[in-house]
Amino acid sequence: MAVMALVASSGSALAGGFAPKEQSVYFQGMSFAGAAAGGALSSMFWNSAAVGQFDGINSDSNYSLILPDSEITATAGSTLLGNGSKSGDIGDSAVLPASYFSYQLNSEIVLGMSVNAPFGLTTDPSNYLWAGVTQARESKIETYNFNPTFAYRVAPGVIVGAGLQIEYFKAQLRQSSGVLITSPEIAIKGDDVAVGFTAGILVTPMSGTTIGVGFRSSIDHELEGSIKLAFLAPPINRAAITAGIETPEMVTASLRQELTPAWTLLGTVEWTNWSNVQQLVVNCKAPGTNALFCPNPAIPAVRTLDLGWHDGWFFSGGLEHAYNSQLTLRGGVAYEISPIQAADERTIRVPDADRIWVSAGASYKYSEWTTIDLAYSHVFVEDSTVDRTESGIRVVGDVESSVDIISVGVRSKLDWLLSGG
Repeated sequence: MAVMALVASSGSALAGGFAPKEQSVYFQGMSFAGAAAGGALSSMFWNSAAVGQFDGINSDSNYSLILPDSEITATAGSTLLGNGSKSGDIGDSAVLPASYFSYQLNSEIVLGMSVNAPFGLTTDPSNYLWAGVTQARESKIETYNFNPTFAYRVAPGVIVGAGLQIEYFKAQLRQSSGVLITSPEIAIKGDDVAVGFTAGILVTPMSGTTIGVGFRSSIDHELEGSIKLAFLAPPINRAAITAGIETPEMVTASLRQELTPAWTLLGTVEWTNWSNVQQLVVNCKAPGTNALFCPNPAIPAVRTLDLGWHDGWFFSGGLEHAYNSQLTLRGGVAYEISPIQAADERTIRVPDADRIWVSAGASYKYSEWTTIDLAYSHVFVEDSTVDRTESGIRVVGDVESSVDIISVGVRSKLDWLLSGG
């Protein structure tokens, strides 16, 4: 039974590691080119200083429908190949929201707040009796990140910013305890609240050029919860557990360069420190208290899983065209280097691989106060292989994945709130 992999679950199994990028409809339309260089309030996710660009009161609401298609086909060498070779689609469709708010306190200080889900989603093989049944059934991560932000206009063309991350992290893992249809299911659940920070700088060295660099810190979660075996009566069937989970820090550098009054060039380079995810451990909260899961007071670990992930990299470029005073068109491409580079690092829960993004988007200025954003992306995921042995059960297989993302957002100026109408 693979009772570990609590954090190694990704909703579409297509985001870098288990971090979905869909935090802004505006920037998705350019494959996130220019994401840390301002231009839209949602840039504050990548760069806290970006909120300092905005006067008055503003909001930016985003909703992304993620439609993954991912399947693993077990091949020769798999222990339970007789169970069936096909996982079925392991990706679950999901809607990912992201919201932003800014308030100009005075001529130098702008306050902001963002609410995001920077990690998560779900994998759930449609075939529960295939060769990987003992390594994974449902895997689910939910995060809720609240990021109050402070931006200071240091001088003309220079803005610095910082913020506090308050993050709720909830995880659930299920898999079969055996190879039969009657084998009871094991479930692990845990949650935690922890804090981190954000920081950034936004510089406009000359008219038409903006450069931004942003940082999101790691957050060290200590999940508390339970491990449970179905069909047995409590307290025999469950035990209290803890699991340490440290999310990776991220650095994003972006350029926004005006070529003509109608055309703008954008680019992004992003580094994510997934290499700190080397080994994941679930511990008994009170070793020796449960004969099934925690029998030995001297050995607190329920399970240790080696991963050996690497740093993740993301490179994107895009163009924006102001077609007229109301309509703006944009498009972009990106290449993302996955933190998982080898078959033995790739788990059934996260069959991640390098990928190419192709995106298009548009903005329509509906009124002086409201702009509507639309975006579509298709993600081409490189075919890959998996070769994992957990608790003596080996799964060898081929992975095929892709994802479509359809998003809509609304950006609003709310200055009328100050005048009462």
